[in-house]
Amino acid sequence: MAKVDSVNIEDDISHSSLPNFLDIEVNTNQRLCSVLLNKFNYLPWSRAVSLALGGKGKLGFVNGRVEALDSSSSTYGAWLCKDQLVMSLLLNTMEKHVAEIFSYYNSSCELWKALQDMYGNKKNYARVFQLKKDIASAQQEGKAFV
Repeated sequence: MAKVDSVNIEDDISHSSLPNFLDIEVNTNQRLCSVLLNKFNYLPWSRAVSLALGGKGKLGFVNGRVEALDSSSSTYGAWLCKDQLVMSLLLNTMEKHVAEIFSYYNSSCELWKALQDMYGNKKNYARVFQLKKDIASAQQEGKAFV
């Protein structure tokens, strides 16, 4: 994987976090973390992914510290390359049916926010529904709970 010349990009962009991610190569065939997002495990997934991205110098893409560049910027291509890499890493940490739902976002930050909105709120409707369904189908010694 070719490395981006961080001197040129640093001169053109005033993002203090950019030098942290430019020289780090990432193998997208490796799974970022051991936790796969499956609709019901957002909190452990987001923590594992945050730690992994932070360790690779890519967390700024999802938390907004590395802002999206204007497409007319001379360094837009380098930013887009890194952002798409982060999106790929995120999608590879999701079960297939979840990744298919979220695969069409334009940036890794938008993707991260959409996941947080869907699964991270305290009123996690998907989780509440699943728990109610599990309770309704629970049995003890062959008899349903009443």
